[in-house]
Amino acid sequence: MVVGTMTVGCGSDSANSDATSEVSQTVEATSDSSDAVEVSSLLHGLDKLRPQAVEGFHCDATPDITTVDVCGKSLPATVHLEWTDCAAPSRPGGPGGPGGGGGHEGPPPPPPDGGAPPVDGPAFGGGDAGRPGGPGGPGGPGGRGPRGGPSSGTVDIVNAYSAAEDCTGAVTQSQTVTFEISRTNAEGEVSTVKGTTSSTSELVDGAPPRQKSTQADVTRTHTDASGAVVKSVRLTGELSVAFSSDTPPVRTIDGAYTETLLDGSQGTVTLAGIVRPSRDVCPWPTGGTLTRTTADGESHVLAFGPACGDGTLDGATVSLPERGERGGGRH
Repeated sequence: MVVGTMTVGCGSDSANSDATSEVSQTVEATSDSSDAVEVSSLLHGLDKLRPQAVEGFHCDATPDITTVDVCGKSLPATVHLEWTDCAAPSRPGGPGGPGGGGGHEGPPPPPPDGGAPPVDGPAFGGGDAGRPGGPGGPGGPGGRGPRGGPSSGTVDIVNAYSAAEDCTGAVTQSQTVTFEISRTNAEGEVSTVKGTTSSTSELVDGAPPRQKSTQADVTRTHTDASGAVVKSVRLTGELSVAFSSDTPPVRTIDGAYTETLLDGSQGTVTLAGIVRPSRDVCPWPTGGTLTRTTADGESHVLAFGPACGDGTLDGATVSLPERGERGGGRH
């Protein structure tokens, strides 16, 4: 759900759209990190790893994976991803960083030169769009190439499984994920998303979970070159994810969060039917809505789809630029 390289005006509208962009990027990092194993198809078998599915597997060429035997199947028990200076993966037919991972063996090739692509019509992102540290600007998760800066991060996943003694029925998976992903621009400004998630799901025949329930506590911060925090949003709440039978699976996400901003003000965020294909298929959701209600009761609705790159903000058409992944963790 990364939204960047867009503007919608000035004043309060700009500030609200900027805050909504921050929230959407935080939610994306949360769901990506929590669903990394499933989206990368590890539950289909260790030979089914898809490095482009999530940023961590794209960037870490040699992930540390341990396995456990569950009813005759080898399933991931722990996964450790760690990388530095990694460009976002490219999307077939679209712009983005080069393919290949950084991982423990060293950083990947530098991203190509060039700024963010042009945007036609109304845009989303507010006053931060295109400026250092803002969505789509240097250091912002929506940025491209050297201006946006490569990402560094860690993702640690721990899975536990329980099954009937005779191995009939579904296998219950309990999962804990801890992650921290950052992006630094040339001016030394840093965008970081970090947090933990705890999930439960049921597995059948080694396929992705039919449904996954996740509790999350995640914070996204922006710091200036001196290290001072200039922007922050914390999301606490839960979401559910339904996985398709595709490889990698398409996710449909629903959920609700409480948001807490840097000034202490609180609001709510509701996700309804967010359709998230693999990032190498489309860098944006292709369906569903994100509704953000501020402390004063004002609501803003960001709707995605139906085509890749289509969207509306409060009913007005917005242009989601074609580009490679953010970071955002482009966990």
